[in-house]
Amino acid sequence: MTDIWMDALAGLRPRLGAETYELWLRPMVMVATAPGVIRLRAPSLFMKEWFENHYREAVLQEIFSRTQERFSIEVDVAPDVAHASDAAPPVVPADVPMLPVSRPSSAPLGLSERYRFGTFIKGASNELAASAAHAVAEEPGKRFNPLFIYGGVGLGKTHLLHAVGHALHHHRPELRIVYLSAERFMNEFISAVRFNACDQFRKRYREDCDVLLVDDIQFIAGRDRTMDEFFHVFNALYESGKQIMVTADRTPSDMQGMEERITSRLNWGLVADIKPPDLETRVAILRQKAEDERINIANDVAVYLATLVRSNVRELEGALVRVSTFAALKGVTITQEFVREVIGDTAAPRHSTQLTVEAIQKAVAGYFSVRITDLKGARRHKGIARPRMIAMFLSRELTGSSYPEIGLRFGGKDHSTVINACKRMIEIQITDPELRSIIESLRHQLVGHPT
Repeated sequence: MTDIWMDALAGLRPRLGAETYELWLRPMVMVATAPGVIRLRAPSLFMKEWFENHYREAVLQEIFSRTQERFSIEVDVAPDVAHASDAAPPVVPADVPMLPVSRPSSAPLGLSERYRFGTFIKGASNELAASAAHAVAEEPGKRFNPLFIYGGVGLGKTHLLHAVGHALHHHRPELRIVYLSAERFMNEFISAVRFNACDQFRKRYREDCDVLLVDDIQFIAGRDRTMDEFFHVFNALYESGKQIMVTADRTPSDMQGMEERITSRLNWGLVADIKPPDLETRVAILRQKAEDERINIANDVAVYLATLVRSNVRELEGALVRVSTFAALKGVTITQEFVREVIGDTAAPRHSTQLTVEAIQKAVAGYFSVRITDLKGARRHKGIARPRMIAMFLSRELTGSSYPEIGLRFGGKDHSTVINACKRMIEIQITDPELRSIIESLRHQLVGHPT
């Protein structure tokens, strides 16, 4: 019977997506069976109810398709949390699986392993922000609280946010660290209002949190009720001496639509900016990336590439990945001439507006006259699959987002799907000048004329 349960989960994973599987199905443990009955155990009452309301029927259908037998599923709750006051995890939007609260015994959820202090290259352009982040990691809640870091896209704000989370967990594993984007904060709050679970939401952020890390806080500007809730969360944590660290693409006073009482509080601590890296820092970043990715590139070539791409770290690293991939496929050494062939004689015109995966999806959908929902969907028709792969490829190259992040933006697809799409697009471009022209046209549209 254990095989039936595991086979059913294996069948559901590609249909529901890796994130949904990891959050809502894998924690369910089969504890017993009886004729026609499968008994499961959930780690919390909330997960039991969520499973029963959203996934039980799908699991039963999957089991029937494999065994042609009808079963029922009974779910109980782990005895040590069945009556615990904090058993209910955070509220989850109906269409977006939400990461559960980080417990002190596990690493903070949502943090990227590649964003640590050890992989962050310090330079004159980011020295203040990096030093402040280190201070926060050493003495949370005591120095620079709140810490507000701002700067353009791809300069390292998110990297420092994740690095602080990792360092705090390593040195202070008892701390309850919550990391999320401002967009997710808003979505969770909307869901809490919708399902009459505001008490759970407030407990999560005001009581069950020692360190709050929020990315892109400017997103809540103009959202009155979300701003009001964040204001109260900020006050509760600040008055309790809990660390708050946020990032944005502009200073607090420049965030149009943000309430003055919030911008005032964001200015209470340290406001540090990150500027585009200078040449020396860009070369150091390239050398670090080349070492991490085992890319063989000469120093003079690294310097040449760094002179071509001046805007931000993401585009710099993306350019290196693009050059090295083309070189590997063609079986040639990376030289200045080859870099010039792939990147161009001069860096493409850049813009200060943040380029997002959503902007790329919109541009690609418009170019091919398809719907954005089709790009995010599961249809494999060539008229949809090709634009979808192009959008994934450009998202990886132009935003620097991770493969799992891109997969999530494309309807919750697995990261391996994004990796394969990117590899496929690079391979086809070598032999298909028409596709190469399409991608170059879209790249120029996105970089030169932001959507």
